[in-house]
Order: sequence, then C-alpha cells, then structure tokens
Amino acid sequence: MSVLSHKFQHFFHMAVVCLLCVVMFVACGRTRPAQVPTGTVSSPPVVEISPGQGPPVSRTQRSQNIRQIHERLLKKARDHFDARQFQEAIRELTRMLALDPQADLEGDGHWWLGKSYDQVKDWESAQQEYRWLASAPMGQRYRSHSSQRLNEIKGLLEERKAPPLDTQAIRFALNQLPVAEGFEEGITKMKHDGVTTLLIDLGCERSALNQAELQNSEKRPDIGGLQSLLRSYAVRSHRAGLLMYVGVNLRCLGNWAPTEHQVWHDRAYHIDTKSFRATQWFDLFHPAYQEFVSRFLMRICKEGVDGVVFLNDHPLGPVDGVTQIGLKRFEKQFGVTFDSSQVFYEGFEPLRMANVSRGGSVQLGSKTNDTLFWRWAGWKARQRLAILEAVVERLRSHYPAVQFGLELHPHALTNPVGALVKFAEDAMDATRRPFSFFFVRPEIDRHSTYTEQAVIEKLRRISTKAVLDRLLPVVDDPRRVWVSMPAKGGKRLRSTTAASDASPLQNFPSGIGVVHDLRAFS
Repeated sequence: MSVLSHKFQHFFHMAVVCLLCVVMFVACGRTRPAQVPTGTVSSPPVVEISPGQGPPVSRTQRSQNIRQIHERLLKKARDHFDARQFQEAIRELTRMLALDPQADLEGDGHWWLGKSYDQVKDWESAQQEYRWLASAPMGQRYRSHSSQRLNEIKGLLEERKAPPLDTQAIRFALNQLPVAEGFEEGITKMKHDGVTTLLIDLGCERSALNQAELQNSEKRPDIGGLQSLLRSYAVRSHRAGLLMYVGVNLRCLGNWAPTEHQVWHDRAYHIDTKSFRATQWFDLFHPAYQEFVSRFLMRICKEGVDGVVFLNDHPLGPVDGVTQIGLKRFEKQFGVTFDSSQVFYEGFEPLRMANVSRGGSVQLGSKTNDTLFWRWAGWKARQRLAILEAVVERLRSHYPAVQFGLELHPHALTNPVGALVKFAEDAMDATRRPFSFFFVRPEIDRHSTYTEQAVIEKLRRISTKAVLDRLLPVVDDPRRVWVSMPAKGGKRLRSTTAASDASPLQNFPSGIGVVHDLRAFS
C-alpha cells in the first residue's frame, strides 16, 4: 500500500508540472506578434492628428498640400513681379519661404525674392538671397547668376557708402523750415537752382516744432514729434529729387530725452574756485547716455534720412569732460591718479608752455602734471572718436545706406596741437575712422557782421588752405570733403568763372561738396 501511494504521488506531481507547462505555452503563444509575409507592409501610414481640425491627414497628403500652397504663392508672386508690384511679390515670397518649402521650389522662391529686392533697390536684402543661392544645394541652378549678381551688388553698396558727386547743400535751422505750407514750392525752386541736398541742423535747444507747441510753452517737443516732422520732410524732399541730411551735436542730444537726467550732464573744472560745476552739455563718457544717443539716432535714421552729420558747435574744451566716469577710465588705462587741482593749476596755459615743433610734435616741460594733461588731452580726443565710431557702426548695421559725416575745425588741419587742446580734435586720426565724408566750415564769429568780401577772404585764408593742403591729400576723393559757405541775404554763393565776380568756390576741385549756410548768423 505504501508503495502504491508513493507512485501515485509521483504521478500526480508529474501531471501538475505538465499542466503548468501547457498553460505557459498557451500564454506565450498569445503574446507573440503576428507573422507578416515577406514583401508586405508591416504598419499603417503615420498620421498627424490636430484636435478640432477634422480627420487625420497623412504625411504624404500634408506634403502634397504644402506643395500646392507653394506653387500658388509662387505664381501669385511672379504675377505681381510681372505687373511691377514688387512689394506685393516680396510679401508672397516671404510667406512661401516661411512654410518649409520643397527643395526645388525653395530655390525658385529665393531667386524671385532676390530679384524683387533688386527692383526696389533693397540691395542688402537682395544680397542675402543671392548669397543663399550661391551656397545652398537647392540653389544650384541659379548659382552662376547669383554669384555674378553678388559681385555687382558689392560694387553698388560700396558706391552708396560714398557721398554723391558735386553735393550742393542748403543748411537750415530746424525752426526755419515750414511744417506744411510752402515747403514743396521752396524745395522745388531749390532743385531748379542746383541744390541737391537739405541739411537740417537740430541745434542744441528743443525749439517748438509747430504752432500748437509754441502756444503751450510748458510742453517740450518730444522725439515722436521730431520723427514725424523729419519723416514728412524726407518724403517730400525725395519726391522732389533732393536728399535730406540731419546735423546733430552729440553733446546736446540729451535735451531730447523724455525726462531730465542730471547724472548725464558733463562737468567742467573751474580753476579760480578749484571746484567742479555741471554744464548744460552732456557727458559723452557716460554709458547710459551713449545708449540713449544710439537709440535716438536709430529713430532718426528710421525716418528715411539720407545722412547724419556730427557737428561740433560746442566742442570739449580743455577743462570739460572731467566727469567721474571719464576720470576713472583714464586713471585705469594709464595707472595714474588724476588730481584736477594739480593738472589745472593757476596760470594753466598748456599751449604757451608747450614747445611745438614745426612738424607739429609737442615737446613737454619737466613738470609731471603737464605730462599728465597732454595724456589727458590725447586720451579725450581718442575716446570721443571711438564713441562716434561705435555709434556709426551700430547705425550702419541697421541702415547701411545712410551717410555719416564728421565736422572738423579748420584749426584741426592747420594747427593740430591747438585743436587737440581747445576742441579735443585729432583730424588725422579722424580720417582713419569709418566716416563717409568730412565737413569743414570757416571760423567766423556768428555775432559779427561781415561784408561778402570779408567772408571770402576769411574763407580763402583758413578753410581753403586747410582743405586743399591738409585734408584732400589724405582722403584722396573730393566727394569726401564738404566745405561751408556762409550765405549773404539768404542767398547762396555761386561758382562763376567771371574775373569780376570772384567766388571762393573757384578754389576747390570739381566734385567737392558745398554747404550754403542759411542760418541766422550768415
């Protein structure tokens, strides 16, 4: 009995094990993937489902739909191009290229977009399209023509950076120009009279821009009103075939700030009281003021002006610019301490004490403080130019076709050491900076009365000599030099060949720019 019981238990255990194996085999069989015959599709097409957008669309169908949209936009753009509606063509092509275009149509889109920009003379944008076509695989069919056009556009852009030939400009104060009535008639007459350019001098005071502001003396003109006025002048000037430039002085643009910023004001040292006093001008070394100046001029350039002239009516004098920021930068660069009371001492006359050689170099005395002043004078002139250069480079990155001119005092050409002290100017250093042209005007007292002959003699003696002997040989292009001619009785001086009607314009070479100053002092 025991033997049978033992065999039965052994058989029972074997049966249980077999049953478990069968169950596991069945379970595994249910989880195995279905076998797909060779050559058949193993999965359905991928679909994209957008909530609330109807039934799902396959990737293939989506690609076909986009291509149809591209073809439609490209056709509309070419129809606009053929109709000479180039801005509409640019709009359609921009939409097309924003929709992830097909490889073959992408090249077509960039090609026609480049040609459309070409037609509206937006050569910077056209250059970007041709550059893409010249390098991208999808633009291969257009590569040869694009490379050729890139070289042509490079020449056009270089030409646009140079001032026009034979500029004849009229210089006005901002409040001398009418807001509406009489403007078209006046500039049309100027155009017929040979004028090519208007130079609007913003001055250093925020004068009223219109009659409403004149009646409300408490309301100061804002930059928005100035922008609107300049935009109006630019549109009407261009319609008449004239260019429009704006003259600015960086030391007084802070007057256009929306609120008063005392920390931006410049500081001068008074030798008699041995103290500092804030001036009405603004500190060129202040980073926040530099940022304001850049943004202000960016808004001015936005309104379609053709050029900006950096004037120097109120230059940095020998005791100006001694602000905390300026002095700290100077001390850090040279590793010295600048004690204003020691540098600007009683009887301070740097030009009298310095021995200036015939070559223009300065031989200093033995006093350490005198040496420190000359370091300061040179540093201040270089810093001013560096600030101007940074502003120009920033503006050019957004408005590459705008001209930028820099005023040079005639003494900066004929007496460079004196100009370094009195005006913080270094003319030869300036000519190496990226300015389009240089503007020289005669040193004439605005409050004095001159006969025309006296004006001519003054011009011949100072400006003509400075321009012909010092500036033109350096810049080597008459277009890059503008000279100022004070007008008499509101009329500009004319160039003439008659011996009995001599004019200072006869002394300058053909191509030089001439600015006829119609402001009050002339």
